[in-house]
Amino acid sequence: MEDNIIVAIEIGSSKVTGVAGHKLPDGGIQVLALAQEPSSSFIRKGAIFNADKATQCINNIISKLQKTLKRRIYKVYLGLGGKGIHTVKNTVTKELDTQTGITHELIDSLLDINRTTAMTDKEILDVVPQEYKVGTQFETNPIGVLTDHIEGRFVNIVARPQLSENMRHCFQTVDIVAQPISALALADVLLTDTERRSGCVLLDMGAGTTTVAIFKSNILRQLTVLPLGGENLTKDIMTQFSIEENEAEKLKIKHAVAYTPVEEIAKTAAEEIELEDERTIKAGLLNEIVEARTEEILRNVSHQIKKSGYTANQLLGGIIVTGGASFLNGLDKAIREFTGFEKLRIARNIQVNVRMPQNQEGRMKDGQLFTVLALLDKGTVNCCSDDLNQPAATASLFGPGDENAHVPSGPSPAELARLKAQQEAQQKEAERLKAEEEARRLEEARIKQEKEAEKERRRAKRSQRWNKFTGWINNMLNDDDNER
Repeated sequence: MEDNIIVAIEIGSSKVTGVAGHKLPDGGIQVLALAQEPSSSFIRKGAIFNADKATQCINNIISKLQKTLKRRIYKVYLGLGGKGIHTVKNTVTKELDTQTGITHELIDSLLDINRTTAMTDKEILDVVPQEYKVGTQFETNPIGVLTDHIEGRFVNIVARPQLSENMRHCFQTVDIVAQPISALALADVLLTDTERRSGCVLLDMGAGTTTVAIFKSNILRQLTVLPLGGENLTKDIMTQFSIEENEAEKLKIKHAVAYTPVEEIAKTAAEEIELEDERTIKAGLLNEIVEARTEEILRNVSHQIKKSGYTANQLLGGIIVTGGASFLNGLDKAIREFTGFEKLRIARNIQVNVRMPQNQEGRMKDGQLFTVLALLDKGTVNCCSDDLNQPAATASLFGPGDENAHVPSGPSPAELARLKAQQEAQQKEAERLKAEEEARRLEEARIKQEKEAEKERRRAKRSQRWNKFTGWINNMLNDDDNER
């Protein structure tokens, strides 16, 4: 129904994307408005480090969507992703006085106990029940089974509390209806039933992060967001060839290869590529740089798969790849080489029928809208008022036009103090990240200096050996002349 407009926002490492649309009777999505803005000035590895710039960007996204819709947006669904999100297993046991039939209330009590598990500097974002041990048997749905002992096994999706808190703080003009885990929403629209049931790895390779989600028997078994992505390859190219980011990105997309078989290395090594400043570089060197970083990312992916306890023989659905970095030439060969998986699918569409506005139809080809569309697909609550000129009272939890709605007169002193404390914490976090970045830069400079010094020492040794050799030859020649 077109009056029920859902709005979703994804905050990515390279851009923020907002989309508004409604559900179709056939289960598809009709996109009504779309807006994007770059995010590299305030996002690092999926986490916000500059709240002011993030807030301005989000306000711009909301404004653009409202202009297209001609309606006021007062609620949004916000995807939750970024560095530090991972899963932690937990087991909760409950002894019963007598043989009792397991009820929904008993299962809920186990979930409640699990959610209150003490975790150092971690917040539980979501919980995925794995199975329940009843007696000696494992059940995924134990309702009705008689027992005097039950053991619930859960996978908790956790992150630092600042991750979601910093994101919520940047939404000052709208309410956040829900914060679905982006990887889980993406899996729901990207994976087939067969892949989820037989077991698979969802590999979302973004600009700043790579998400590894492992499914088996239709259940999430492990989730990790690695702080490595396509921008790492771009920065390596920038550093090696002393070029700007835009040119490095073009080189990566057009010429770079993620993996070159041994028999093909000689053929491509000597090829030359001309830079914008008319310098030329060897294709072989470009590929060496890209392959080295790709190998690092994929070996980390392989390590996460091994940690899950599953092997390629158990995950018969293979690896399903998506994200902006999935377009890298030769990535399929690199994945097979460094993970040991032969079955591989690079996803170029989702399992939901999406109707885009005529001027935006081409946007589905690069896969960059998959996650935000998955978030929109999760939505059920209307996020818009009927009129763009309707007052901002729509930010109430009751929605526009509700007789119980009221317009807040402004933040209370306690709220102002909380916001100030948040801003100070964000400032400290930004300073910490800046210090880490400076330390990393200095370390890279030190390593580079050491490499240059080592090269110079080797050149000096070679020169010394050569001088000694030529001196020996000259002495021999002089001796011969003297004898004559």
